[in-house]
Amino acid sequence: MRRIAWVCAVLLLVSVVLAGCGEKTPEQIVSDLSKRSEKMESYKSKGTMTINSGTAPQEYEVEVWYKKPHYYRVSLTNTKKDVTQILLRNDDGVFVLTPHLEKSFRFQSDWPENSGQVYLYESLLSSIIDDSARKVTPAEKSYQFEVAANYSQNQSLVKQQIWMDHKYNPQKVQVLNDEEKVMVEVQFESFEADASFDKDAFNMERNMTGYAGRSVPTLAEEKEAADDKPDNSLAVFTPDYIPEGYKAADETTVETPDGPAVITRYQGENPFTLTQKQPVSVEASAPAYGKPVDLGYTVGILLEMDGKKRLSWMYEGTELELIGELPEEELLKVAQSFYGQEEEK
Repeated sequence: MRRIAWVCAVLLLVSVVLAGCGEKTPEQIVSDLSKRSEKMESYKSKGTMTINSGTAPQEYEVEVWYKKPHYYRVSLTNTKKDVTQILLRNDDGVFVLTPHLEKSFRFQSDWPENSGQVYLYESLLSSIIDDSARKVTPAEKSYQFEVAANYSQNQSLVKQQIWMDHKYNPQKVQVLNDEEKVMVEVQFESFEADASFDKDAFNMERNMTGYAGRSVPTLAEEKEAADDKPDNSLAVFTPDYIPEGYKAADETTVETPDGPAVITRYQGENPFTLTQKQPVSVEASAPAYGKPVDLGYTVGILLEMDGKKRLSWMYEGTELELIGELPEEELLKVAQSFYGQEEEK
């Protein structure tokens, strides 16, 4: 009798141990993610972002630094052009920096609280935690999540798949459109939780003069190098999307102290203009009444003045600017449609 009782006790103990070693339920996984989101003090991540919305995939190196409560540094480098943009948030505001062009803009903004980004870890955590219809698939070495994509600046993205290891470090993200095509993919190469930073890591001046231990070529140096080339003409592009009911009315080229500028006027219910020109150095030290916007392939500057919106951004070495009364969603669609376009001949 004692032997039977002893065997039963052992079996009960083994079953308890096995139960404790079993796979976590989706509810337990989401609970773990919620706790990590609340306790996260800082992190560093590196990865490669591939965008498939143009005629050919385009790659960007993405590096993210975060320190609680609101310090951010996001570096986006076009691997083909070796051009870097930096999104920075510190106690002075939100900055969009283009170091090699000596361009800086400062905003009074709560970015990125109301504009999730696929390369931000906290955005991925929130998308999983907040989606009650999420799908969680545990695997031997990772967890896979399928959740809704919630990127207000690109309504064509509807679903995302997220892979994390069993320590909940991000591995890969794929964002799909309604045709199940992968439009954006981020492959994380490294992720360091509870990272430490230099005292001036989020300082605007430091990030304008150097990043990741590299010196930044200035606009003057690039122009000097360009003077040695036989062709330094302005590259002009045509948008692939124009709102219904609009058409190009006329196009003029004007000479400015910084070179030619091509101005195209579009007629419609809310007329707008497109200006294309050589980039010039601009430092906006006063906070602008606008916000940074994610165009997928670059970061744009959206300002509102006298009832009109002004969206400016860089593409293939050309500075573009849209000005008009178009709704923001339409303005962004026009700008996003430049990706993958060929220079006009």
